[in-house]
Amino acid sequence: MRLVMIATFISLSFNSYAIADVMIEAGTTIVGQQTSKQNGTINKDVLGSVDMIMDVDMGLGTLHLYGEGAVTPSVSASDVVSGSNADAGTALNKNGKGRIQLSEIAYRFDLEPLNISVGVQDLTDFTDATVTSNDEGSQFLADSLVNNPSISFPDYTPSVIFTYGDEDKLNATALLANAYGLSDNESANYRDLFKFGRDANTGLKKGMFVLAEIRVPEAVDFTLGGWIRTSELPQHLGEANKSFAYGIYGNIDGEIAENMLWSTRLGWNSAKDTDEVVTHASVALEHSYTEAHALGLGVAWNGLSSSFKSTFANAANPFVVEMYYRWKINQYVAISPDIQYWTHANNQSQSNAGNVGGNAWVYGLRIQLGHSHHMMRDDSFR
Repeated sequence: MRLVMIATFISLSFNSYAIADVMIEAGTTIVGQQTSKQNGTINKDVLGSVDMIMDVDMGLGTLHLYGEGAVTPSVSASDVVSGSNADAGTALNKNGKGRIQLSEIAYRFDLEPLNISVGVQDLTDFTDATVTSNDEGSQFLADSLVNNPSISFPDYTPSVIFTYGDEDKLNATALLANAYGLSDNESANYRDLFKFGRDANTGLKKGMFVLAEIRVPEAVDFTLGGWIRTSELPQHLGEANKSFAYGIYGNIDGEIAENMLWSTRLGWNSAKDTDEVVTHASVALEHSYTEAHALGLGVAWNGLSSSFKSTFANAANPFVVEMYYRWKINQYVAISPDIQYWTHANNQSQSNAGNVGGNAWVYGLRIQLGHSHHMMRDDSFR
């Protein structure tokens, strides 16, 4: 087993510039990871992504553009232990190769207390937010500690999003979107984002994704949401496709003591005959010692359907514990050592040839230059 330590010396020429009514921000995330099992199969020890946001004030609203690029993730630690790096492969073409892409283009109207956003967007920017999670660039790296995997979010997708209320008062979010986003279409083609019939490659009905969420900010903040996805879902036994799925979820955010935040997530959905995650539970903590130093600790459990587990002999519910330490050297550079311990990695109770299962460690080092996507976006919905 080996841990690749990364020493990077990069001069970041810009972080945030306002030119007239245009705001431009950029950042880079670099992650090196190794695993305790089948580490020899890894040929991409280090992965990276680039983020750039431009917001243009157009008087009646704001034009929002988000572009990103990613390194091809194969074969990396995120292939050996699936879900260990949520920043891996966020911008890929139909062949799974890294590319530079325009991920979001949206027009946003601020009609306080109502905000409306229309365009191709990342739905997780507006929903399922907690104070300790959501940002793989500066917080947890494991997928299950970034967003709730029991919510069947599409990728960057055409959508209309309404948010109502103030940050410190009762607020609500409602959205309508295509259930097949940019990476959900096998073509990874922008043209297919606006096709709402059947997927040309799978033959499955695409359908729509609808979500509603209410957030109650008090001494302890409560979030309750529900969603419906009307697309057909492929089933693991090859039976007739399920016509739709729905689910509910809840988040709680709080503060244990000064500079120590905590949150918990719960989720359930109806997709019991697929290999989707049908239940989820997680708890996360973040303690900021100073403005420059913080420690995060999180645990997450995903429940697979009983039908799926009865079909595959070694199938088992995965569980992950993750800890990171974030050192913000200055306003441009942050370094985060990260360690994860998985039980039933890759949803398998034990390993076999070419497939890691059972217990596994993932060791990593993350460098953040500038700001990550989530740090740059307007997070007034929190």
